[in-house]
Amino acid sequence: MRKQFIFLFFLLFLTTTAQAQYLQLVENKGEFGVFAGQASYNGDLAPNIQFLSLNFGGFYKRQLNDYVGLRLNYEIVPLGAYDSLTPNTVNSYVSERSLFFQTTYQDISLMTEIYFLKFINGNKKYRFSPYLGFGVGYLSPLKDTSNYKNLAGVYTQAPNIITMPLNIGFKYNVVGSFNVFGEFTYRFTRSDQLDHFGDQDIHPNGGINYQASTSGKDQFFSAKLGLSYNFLRIYGPDPKPKAKRENLFSKTSKSSNKGSNKSLFGFLKRK
Repeated sequence: MRKQFIFLFFLLFLTTTAQAQYLQLVENKGEFGVFAGQASYNGDLAPNIQFLSLNFGGFYKRQLNDYVGLRLNYEIVPLGAYDSLTPNTVNSYVSERSLFFQTTYQDISLMTEIYFLKFINGNKKYRFSPYLGFGVGYLSPLKDTSNYKNLAGVYTQAPNIITMPLNIGFKYNVVGSFNVFGEFTYRFTRSDQLDHFGDQDIHPNGGINYQASTSGKDQFFSAKLGLSYNFLRIYGPDPKPKAKRENLFSKTSKSSNKGSNKSLFGFLKRK
């Protein structure tokens, strides 16, 4: 019984070692991905309605180990809201305020991404993993439209904003180095001016001074699907050199030469 136990332990050790060596043959050097989806804003304007817009972008990720990576994102995010589209029966105060904004932002962020499971391209056992990401971002307006004026009667401009993105997603290896993924990103901001209208601002309209909802800092989220490609480095034994092919004529010529040599020497010996 003791010998059988030692044998099983030795066999298990060899199997685990071989599997570990196999897993180490593939090294993830980086990942590039593109994505598209829908984005929406949460703030002071039209708080009872969600306005969705198409967003898109890409990223590059450097994998630090089997579970942790550092990811650089670039995303185009159009955001907007219209008070006038709120039904009077839902919120007459917001509907009569009639503020709106439509701004296209570019978002640059650096995030740490953590896999919950081991993920290895080309390995059916480790081809899926959910992941979590968090970091810091910078939001800058590209196109900006709004009807809000400050007390001096001047139209305000959308500011540059620091964001704190929180990213939740999943990834599935389809074939080789190609993956599909889906993710949901919620961005907390350090500004209440994402929609041009802060909690302390006043908007006069029809003899009434309208104010914001005092809801705090503005936020927005996006949900998207994408495709990514892993840059892999594969370690393993060098391929065996291919044997040189010889055509039919070379073989026949060699065989004929050998035959002729033998016949010549045989003739000389007989002489």
